[in-house]
Amino acid sequence: MEQNKSSRSFAKVSLKILKYVILATIAIICATTSYRFGKQIFSDEGVERAPGTDMTYTVSKGTTINELGDELEELGIINSGNVFKVQSYLYDVHSVKPGTYNFNTSYGAEEIFRIISEGPNEDKEEATTTEESEE
Repeated sequence: MEQNKSSRSFAKVSLKILKYVILATIAIICATTSYRFGKQIFSDEGVERAPGTDMTYTVSKGTTINELGDELEELGIINSGNVFKVQSYLYDVHSVKPGTYNFNTSYGAEEIFRIISEGPNEDKEEATTTEESEE
């Protein structure tokens, strides 16, 4: 009888310890994953080191910033479409104009969002032509 009681006590203590070990492991995994995701969001490193590879991408009418992030990830211009989506809120860029854009694989998030904010190459060429004709 005494041995049966001590076996139950041991089992209860063992289960409690196991429960706390599992909870601690889950907490560590969540914290590590969150840290890595946050580090990617605030990092301004490109996919490749400079000089990188120049790439031209044409955005279709109706393309959302989320779709653009997925496409840029597939092309290897950015590391993660999910990180790009979060960064779009940080850089206050919520839409993209249709047209052709020039990116480089060495560009960080700040440079990519600056390019998107300025608009496609066609808009830049029109602005340059207008400035030259005014002079």
